[in-house]
Amino acid sequence: MKHQLFLALLLLAACKAPSDISGTGKKNNNQPKELLNVAGEPVPTDEFIYVYKKNNVNNDSAFTRQDINEYLDLYINFKLKVAEAKKRGMDTTEAFYREFSTYREQLKKPYLTENLVTEKLIKEAYERYKTEVNASHILIAVDEKASAEDTLKAYNKIVDIRKRALEGTDFAELAAEYSDDPSARSNGGNLGYFTSFQMVYPFESAAYDTDKGAISQPVRTRFGYHLVKVLDKRPSQGSAEVSHIMIRIQSNKSDSLAARNKIFEIYDQANGGVNWDDLARQFSEDINTKNAGGKLRPFKVGQMPYSFQEAAFNLEEPGDISDPVMTPYGWHIIRLEKKIPLESFEEMEPSIKSRIDRDSRAQLNRKFLISRLKKENSFKETAFKNQLWSYADSSLIRGSWKYSTENNVLNEPLFLIGERTYTVKDFFTYVQSKQKPASYGPEVYMQVLYNNFIEDTIISYEEDHLEDKYIDYKMLVKEYKEGILLFELMEREVWNKAVQDTVGLKQYFDDNLAKYVWDQRVSAIVYNSDNNTVLADIEQLINSGDSLYLSKKDLERKYNNKTALTLQVEEGLFERGDHPVIDKIKWEQGIQRINWNGRYNLVLIREVLPASSKELNEIRGLVISDYQNHLEKQWVEKLKEKYTVEVNKEGLNYIYDQLEK
Repeated sequence: MKHQLFLALLLLAACKAPSDISGTGKKNNNQPKELLNVAGEPVPTDEFIYVYKKNNVNNDSAFTRQDINEYLDLYINFKLKVAEAKKRGMDTTEAFYREFSTYREQLKKPYLTENLVTEKLIKEAYERYKTEVNASHILIAVDEKASAEDTLKAYNKIVDIRKRALEGTDFAELAAEYSDDPSARSNGGNLGYFTSFQMVYPFESAAYDTDKGAISQPVRTRFGYHLVKVLDKRPSQGSAEVSHIMIRIQSNKSDSLAARNKIFEIYDQANGGVNWDDLARQFSEDINTKNAGGKLRPFKVGQMPYSFQEAAFNLEEPGDISDPVMTPYGWHIIRLEKKIPLESFEEMEPSIKSRIDRDSRAQLNRKFLISRLKKENSFKETAFKNQLWSYADSSLIRGSWKYSTENNVLNEPLFLIGERTYTVKDFFTYVQSKQKPASYGPEVYMQVLYNNFIEDTIISYEEDHLEDKYIDYKMLVKEYKEGILLFELMEREVWNKAVQDTVGLKQYFDDNLAKYVWDQRVSAIVYNSDNNTVLADIEQLINSGDSLYLSKKDLERKYNNKTALTLQVEEGLFERGDHPVIDKIKWEQGIQRINWNGRYNLVLIREVLPASSKELNEIRGLVISDYQNHLEKQWVEKLKEKYTVEVNKEGLNYIYDQLEK
């Protein structure tokens, strides 16, 4: 988990890197190339300037000499750790190469996209977000790689169904009878309301391009052929921000009925004026939201179960509470916090771009990318390609084709990219590795593979030259490589040692006892009820001593037989700020009563504990973190003794000149 977080932060920094940080800032024709030399490894001035700018974009206190010097000290420490990792050969292991390759693939993606196409797709998606479409569909399934005969058969079938629909046959009946979407048997093909990115792109386009009440032409997706009937189009409802209280549904009928009864009781309490946050904290079974008043993230149409979504969007004013509604997760009551209009284009642009990268729209992007890279890298094709198809035979569509190494055409050039020539042998080798059983004819399949070979080769050539073309990419690759090494070394030398060295941890704790002190606390039980008589009974039990034999579970079972809201019991050690009721009473031994948030409270303070030192087993996680920082400081000092660090004064003055405001 720590590893993923560490590298996620690196990735976040990479994504946020501004486009102008690759420059060195002020003009200086006499730029020294070297700022530092750490363990014999030079650190260029432009590397430090790049990293400093990237990591201080929003830091108002940066770009002063003091801040630059402080950052330089940290950077030297970082480079010392990297030097130690390389000294140990950690950058040569198979595990390192595997992990580094994975992250490098992620870094390549922004540089292998066609920005103009992406911008057009972003604008189109945003315009579609402004409208929600309710549509039904009929699917005739056919594989993307099906034979021409099967594809034509599916197409003719969907055309015939469309003809019948246009002649008046009910679309829902046709869907139930013919659609290969299993849900059509029960819903007549209806998909409800949807918006951008909730359907595959060709289907989405057909829905948005078809008028209300009309039926689209057959549209092909990876699932087959579809007909889309548009039932309604309405303006975007934006997003809803709601809070909810949830009671889970159990598997047996009696518990399910109890859950239903409980949610209706809570519903009555909420409408009767009992504080919503208090109800959520005490009764909601959504553990992720109960302590935050049940608040959920804002959501749009299509992002929640249908019944929950409709109940939420039907609420009109903030504070309105829905009737209890059931979803696959349980029973809910929903309170509207606010309705949020569709965000502006500027606000949504980053998330839309991210979704396009993962969507079928990316295929359009690739098409235009290949076209651009052909021009940039001087792609030239020879006439020999037309002779390739004659080498295809039936073994190719069985996935078992092989070429003869004695063939005299293997060295014939097929195309050039930049200064590199790719030959027939390169292509035949590609065919042998990529071929699969196919439904194409052999010559057609050979042509498909040839086109794929060109595209893959152009992309591969571009990847090999990214560091030459883009300083941002070059620096990010270096940053990730060193970051992975740093993590592995820190795990060995600091993080794991702090956990495993129990003797050292105890000694560190004993040497720093003054840092770990409890404030004053009370040992108390809070009895919370909607019935003052119940608390009177409990007070009598306490005074008689009988309460010693009644657990929290026993008390709640005794008094909650009619309603789950009658009694809630909380027991423990409390500091100031831990519990709102505890904070409002006098901290003295004995029983106290207080009304709070429309409920009655009886508090038994058993003991008032003075401020005291914390025990190691109570705060082990905090002490381990502090001990790790201590170990790291000691380790860095040893590295400074082990490796030489030389600072080039000319390089230092240069970075001052470039970075100081």
